[in-house]
Formats: sequence, C-alpha cells, structure tokens
Amino acid sequence: MQVYFLHHSAACVKLNESLLIFDYYTDRLGGGIENGSVSSEDIAAAKRVYVFVSHSHHDHFNPLIFEWTRFNENIVYFLDDTVTDEHEKAIKMMRGDEFSDGYIRVAEFGSTDIGGSFYAECEGHRIYHAGDFNFWHWRDDGDEKYTRQMKLYFERELKFLRNRVEHIDAAFFPVDKRMGSGHDEGADIFIDVMKPDVFVPIHFVDFEDTEEFANKHTDGKTKVLTVSRYGERLV
Repeated sequence: MQVYFLHHSAACVKLNESLLIFDYYTDRLGGGIENGSVSSEDIAAAKRVYVFVSHSHHDHFNPLIFEWTRFNENIVYFLDDTVTDEHEKAIKMMRGDEFSDGYIRVAEFGSTDIGGSFYAECEGHRIYHAGDFNFWHWRDDGDEKYTRQMKLYFERELKFLRNRVEHIDAAFFPVDKRMGSGHDEGADIFIDVMKPDVFVPIHFVDFEDTEEFANKHTDGKTKVLTVSRYGERLV
C-alpha cells in the first residue's frame, strides 16, 4: 500500500492493482500523483480505479473527474448524494449504504458537515476518509449551545463508525487550525476511539500544522504522519 497526500483533503492510495482517489478537486490533470495531481498515466496504469467524493463542496469535488474514463474503462465513482451530477460509472451513496464488486467493499458513514465519509476494504487494506467529518466546535465564537450540539453529533457519528468498523489501516482526517483553540480535539478523539494504524492529517492550513499535531502523538499505537509537500508519499 502506497499512501499519497495530494492537496487539501485529496489523497490517493495505490495498491497492487487498484488506485483509490479521494476528494480530488483541482481543475486539471497534472504531472502525476508524486506532484500532487493525478495524471492520465496514473489512471491508465491501474487495473481498477475507484474515485470517492464525500460531498459537493467545490474544495472536495470537480466534475473533471468524470473525464478520466477516457483513460481507463475500469473506473467507478462513489458519490455522496449531495453531488447532483450524474454519470454512468457513478454510484450514489448516503449514510448506511454499502457496495461491493468483489474487489472492493465500500461503506458510507456520516458527517458533521455536508455529505459523508467513506470506509473501504480493498486488496486486504482497510481505509477511511473522513471528508468533512470532524468535531467542528468553533468554541472561540462563544456559542456554547452550538458547541454542545456539535459534540453530540460528533460522538453519535463516531459511535456509529466504531460499532461497524473493527479496524482501520490508514485514516485521513481533518486537522484544521482555523477553528482556533482545540482545533485538533476531534482528531485526538478519533485516534483514541478508532486507533488506526496510520493517521494522515487533511484539511489543514499549513504543512507545519501536521508536524505540530504529530508531535502530540508520539507515544501511542497510531502512527501520526506529517505532510511536507503536495504529492508526498507518506507510506
């Protein structure tokens, strides 16, 4: 399993035969996964390509991805049902839905924002991408009622995930400093509850934020990775 950070919340997992791409939104094909943007060669080289869209926000989805069928006919798009675009290779999903084609098993879980999150089992690997699922408390804004409600929503969705997913090999989860104090509290809780083997920060502001977060988690069983550039191979 090879794990790459592409940009923002976009990530890529390269397996022996399959290529899994999450929340890709740049407006063009680029110089390849190692440079932070998928190339036509990346798509053509895989026996199977699976593309995940957690929700319709512009920083998680670009209809450009539907053009990739020109380079590989063995491609499947898993779209949260907030995405209104249609495509013959697209499977619309919502919280609680599951799909299997004999090569991959996909389940969509909930979010605390628009859309959902995805869990996938493929070629013996278990991968989770949170989309915009996080404890978005925005505590510094002073709305205590909102913060309490958000905590309830977050704990409910995390329990739903915990009850249905035994283990995660690689997890992608937001660590967004724009939230101010306690910005990484949701990520801390996620690691404590789910205990993934590998944790990859996404949706962060600066690369330095990932190093700061990783330094908090040096003693646990989860290996928290740092990101230093777009297209970096992390595993």
